[in-house]
Amino acid sequence: MVQEAKLHNSQLAERAGRVRRNALVMAETQGQGYIAQALGVADVLSVAYFHAMQVRPEQPEWEERDRFLLSVGHYGIAHYAVPAEAGYFPEDELTTYAADDSRLPMSGMTSYTPGAEMSGGSIGLGLPMAVGMSMGLKRKGSKSFVYILMGDGELAEGPTWEAAISAANYGLGNIIAPVDFNQVQADGPSMKVMNTEPVVDKFEAFGFYVQRVDGNDLPSLVAAFDNAREHPEPKPRIIICDTKMGCGVDFLEGREKSHFICLGDDDWKRAYAALGERSKA
Repeated sequence: MVQEAKLHNSQLAERAGRVRRNALVMAETQGQGYIAQALGVADVLSVAYFHAMQVRPEQPEWEERDRFLLSVGHYGIAHYAVPAEAGYFPEDELTTYAADDSRLPMSGMTSYTPGAEMSGGSIGLGLPMAVGMSMGLKRKGSKSFVYILMGDGELAEGPTWEAAISAANYGLGNIIAPVDFNQVQADGPSMKVMNTEPVVDKFEAFGFYVQRVDGNDLPSLVAAFDNAREHPEPKPRIIICDTKMGCGVDFLEGREKSHFICLGDDDWKRAYAALGERSKA
């Protein structure tokens, strides 16, 4: 966000905590959802929005803003919690998540979701969109960055690598792509479904500036996002973020099947308690 001063790590931790709590609020409204992903990526999104990106929630169409693309559309439950915290829309609107006529569908939509820059859906489309958007900004002489959140599962998608070649070929140093590397997708462990390791070597070979960090360690994330913005070479930048599914809620962290979770009444109370919060009820 555009701020007079950067937030301290303790303040970022407070923001990430509220993002996790708000993700639970949305999931509890439906009784189910992509809860573990939201908890795991909360730190990455908080550093992106509250430390790295230049945005104005009160002026979402500000021309000089950094753009944020949610390539993993089903992470809407994680993403909505951040703009709500930032002030794009009232926090109490989160309780409409995935309801009929809500501005907050299960996957974000540019037509009616405040702050959304792309419509979510099939994975693997985000980086191609980022390439086109970045080329447009570059040709206009804009200094804005395009941030794009991807998941490790979509690294098995062909369009991702075609876009990666293009991003490097056109010297799109205005792309910063954090990857939520949580090792889980719908069909099972990501690296067993399609092993994309050594992922750092692959992206370096494609011409990217690559960093790999603990995606649940705020100081490491802050340093990585700063390095990405300040890197002097005209290369696209990628940050592999090793995250823990369900981070912050102990009984979800070790859950074997965590891609889409249904919880009972007592489990919701346990989840809020683990975050030091009370249930919305």
